[in-house]
Amino acid sequence: MSRKWKITLIVFAAFTLLVGGCAVTYHVKNNNIVKKATPIGLEYFKKEYNVGVEFTDSQVFAGYVSSKVVLYGHVKGDENEAINIWINYNTYEVENVGGPKGLIHPE
Repeated sequence: MSRKWKITLIVFAAFTLLVGGCAVTYHVKNNNIVKKATPIGLEYFKKEYNVGVEFTDSQVFAGYVSSKVVLYGHVKGDENEAINIWINYNTYEVENVGGPKGLIHPE
């Protein structure tokens, strides 16, 4: 194997490890944010709307876009009653909620 090939392989391997390591770090950070936000969201729905919810999905926005995590789910026992909650992951304060009109905005 020529010296040029060896250098190319070493550079490629280093790049792959760097990108892979960053991806793992990003994934772990997002999981930690979701784990910390989930009980806050559960408590918020229980306290403000007296309803139990289950979160089934999440989205963590990059800090340069918006420091928010959105938790998506539904009212316990009724998968058709979709809810979501936006939490600032710097302060862990609830910024917005969404859900059925009768629950979030009672008439």
